[in-house]
Amino acid sequence: MTETVKVEAVAVPTAFDGAGTWEIVRVDYAVKQLTVVAQDATSDACLRVRFDDVVAYRVMDERDLGEYWPACSLPNGWVFSIRSGGWLSQESARPGNCVGLFYGDVHEYLVAGFTDCVSVLCTGEPRVELDRGNG
Repeated sequence: MTETVKVEAVAVPTAFDGAGTWEIVRVDYAVKQLTVVAQDATSDACLRVRFDDVVAYRVMDERDLGEYWPACSLPNGWVFSIRSGGWLSQESARPGNCVGLFYGDVHEYLVAGFTDCVSVLCTGEPRVELDRGNG
């Protein structure tokens, strides 16, 4: 059995930090663009986290991402920039990986929902905004 490497991460500051318990309710992907919609578990408020220049993404239950905790957990934030030890580090070490060769300066982000989480590899930075629609 291999030893789990802990993730180093910093919260991406948003105007919505500490303002709810966010659950991922939808993930929309179009060519190189990803939108993650999160809803507050105690209200109808919804937020969108948008990523441009997406290289890859994955949606996983938080229990399957033990190496990300406690660095990527409430109350630290809910959108995180992963500095080391995450999915990008794993991909970079994988034989046959071409992420760095084809896409340049790739970064990893994690949107931590109450149950599900979304890992994103991209060259752009996330934008968080209020969802004025109905989720």
